[in-house]
Amino acid sequence: MLRIGELAALAGVTTRTIRHYHQVGLLAEPPRTAAGYRLYGMADVVRLIRIRRLAALGMSLPDIGRVLSPRQDLREALADLDADLAREEEAVRRQRAMLAELMHTGRDPALTPELGHIFAELEQIFPAHPLLERERETITLLEAAAPETARALTGVYRTSMGDERLQRRMWDIGLRFEALRDASPDDPEVAALAAELADAMRPFMDAVSAGGPAGTVSGETLSAMMVDALSPAQRRVVELLTP
Repeated sequence: MLRIGELAALAGVTTRTIRHYHQVGLLAEPPRTAAGYRLYGMADVVRLIRIRRLAALGMSLPDIGRVLSPRQDLREALADLDADLAREEEAVRRQRAMLAELMHTGRDPALTPELGHIFAELEQIFPAHPLLERERETITLLEAAAPETARALTGVYRTSMGDERLQRRMWDIGLRFEALRDASPDDPEVAALAAELADAMRPFMDAVSAGGPAGTVSGETLSAMMVDALSPAQRRVVELLTP
């Protein structure tokens, strides 16, 4: 017969772990000596090793309890665990592929791959311009707060990659919007810019005008944050664009 310290050393676990297994019912309480020491037999050693190995495979303690139950088919339980691990392995593979792509390209992880590619091209045309960073922040927040509008804006970006005239037009609109930061909401440029932006985005706004699911609370909060960051004149442009 073995005492708890001897059992722990033999099975490769700690005495604290064994006591925890007793508490959760994975390991039955063994008989005790007159002095109160637990005494374990070979069946306890075998069960503890099985518990340790199943835990190392990623199985939860409740699942281990079911697997080691006489009513549970061990092969079936292990097959279920193998399927779970395969799904986790595939998820890790996708994460590593994304990380490799981010490390290779230096793309902002907040952007979708398509937008990351678009902004990389824009940086080649308009290098180190502060407007690009603000555009990145805007589209990132839009994707969370107003995904349909974000998709429409992405359509503008995508089309502009093959249309130098549209590209320059959108860039000019962005610069004019930035210039309104110190302007009055009554400045004639406000209405003119809103009309210009609406005209530029009209071909891409079908999904938005058709209507979509109501915004979430978090989306509404982000939208409010975006608007709060604007100047009064810029905010008026946004209001004029809102149907």
